[in-house]
Amino acid sequence: MSDKLADMRFIRFLLYEVNKIEELLQYPYHEDHSRETFDMAIDAAYDVAHEVFWPAFQEMDREGVTFDGKNVAAPKAMREIWRQCKEGGWFAPNVCYDLGGQQFPLSIFAVTSFLFNVGNSSAAMYVSGAWGAAHLIESFGSEDLKARYLQPLYGGEWGGTMALTEPDAGTSLGDITTTAVKASEGDHYLIRGTKRFISSGDHDLADNIIHPVLARLEDAPPGVKGISLVVVPKRRVNPDGSLGEFNNVVTAGIEHKMGLRGQATATLMFGEQGECHGWLIGEPNKGLSYMFQLMNHARVFTGIQAVAGASAAYHCAAQYARERLQGREITNRDPLSPQIPIISHADVRRMLLQQKAFIEGALGMILFCAKVADRLQNTTDEEEKKNCNLLLETLTPC
Repeated sequence: MSDKLADMRFIRFLLYEVNKIEELLQYPYHEDHSRETFDMAIDAAYDVAHEVFWPAFQEMDREGVTFDGKNVAAPKAMREIWRQCKEGGWFAPNVCYDLGGQQFPLSIFAVTSFLFNVGNSSAAMYVSGAWGAAHLIESFGSEDLKARYLQPLYGGEWGGTMALTEPDAGTSLGDITTTAVKASEGDHYLIRGTKRFISSGDHDLADNIIHPVLARLEDAPPGVKGISLVVVPKRRVNPDGSLGEFNNVVTAGIEHKMGLRGQATATLMFGEQGECHGWLIGEPNKGLSYMFQLMNHARVFTGIQAVAGASAAYHCAAQYARERLQGREITNRDPLSPQIPIISHADVRRMLLQQKAFIEGALGMILFCAKVADRLQNTTDEEEKKNCNLLLETLTPC
């Protein structure tokens, strides 16, 4: 394992010299910040990644997630990571002060997410799931839903997911069969169906897990035009914010993905063993459009996960190449002379430089997209909003 996870000098070069994120300080939302607070945030994130996430990576992968047929338990080391992220405000550093955030730009949030994924992608996925669920509710939910769910999710009190995929409907979301039938009493819907490959779908790290679920209402048109979005908690939430009874979200199994065995990726059954209540987010039959409006952000963070894994691998490879002795300089004919580190061999250096170039180029693209998303969020100029949105849709195709 490497002592170095990422090239912070290069990250600063991208932030300040290439993307010029100090320009974002002109916007009221970020006016309390400065280059100094940006540096403090990314330096602190690197320390957490290096000292908390990274040491737990192999331990979490060896232990894996346990499922006894009823309850799911995350690896023991994940509890300390969750605690530190909760206390450090790492679940949602970009959200507003009123919701417990720090109003950092998405560009800074992207860097902290990158660093946590470099250290331990399984662990980072637990943390990011809560932000994704909360962001959907904040963007499209009613005031009542916001009041009930946002602060616990953004504060790390509860976990979150995105429940889209089904056993027979993956990228073909027009074929989903999960249903949402309006209850005879109350403002909720009765949810029934199965979702598969749900990251952080069930675990024991939080008192509740919130699932934004794609489902079909009664009499919905066929295909993608008939998909709605409902919020389904693992435990129902009372009007005063306290937790109520179990909501019949049942885990049917967990996945065992190579390199992600510490991540509780689950198959979830909704309403198979009793009533499962869900609440509509936004308007009926607009679920997919809501999801796609957030896909630009989601694509950025999916890219972050991939580049983070490459970065960790590169730094491990570079350290190994400096330490592994084999062979001699091509001009050295003395078989008794000391062997040299393999990084001294030209083709090994070429391979390492190729890795480095791919990582730096991809990270540069990701942080550029994050800066465009920051402009989109902050600008009041409608033409600039339109251009930023078009650029993001081009660079982050669904």
